[in-house]
Amino acid sequence: MDTVTVILKNADEVWQFVNTMRKFEGEYDLEAGSYSVDAKSVLGVCALGTGKPLELRMVNPKGEERELLTQLDQYLVKDKTGR
Repeated sequence: MDTVTVILKNADEVWQFVNTMRKFEGEYDLEAGSYSVDAKSVLGVCALGTGKPLELRMVNPKGEERELLTQLDQYLVKDKTGR
C-alpha cells in the first residue's frame, strides 16, 4: 500500500477533494493519527479536520495511481525536492 500526504485547507477543499476521489474506482482511506476514514466520504474527511497533514492510503488503487495523483496535485505535500 502506498501513501501520500495531503493537506485540505478548508471546507471547500474537502468537497473538491472528495468529489475528485469519487471519480476513481479504487479504495482509498484518509488517516490522521489512529483515525482512518473512507476518502470518498465527506463526513469522514470533515471529521478528520482541515489545515493539517493527512495520509492518503491507496488500499486497492486498481492501477489508477498516476491519474489520481495528477488530479490531487494541488493537495499533495511535496518534499524539498518538489516530489
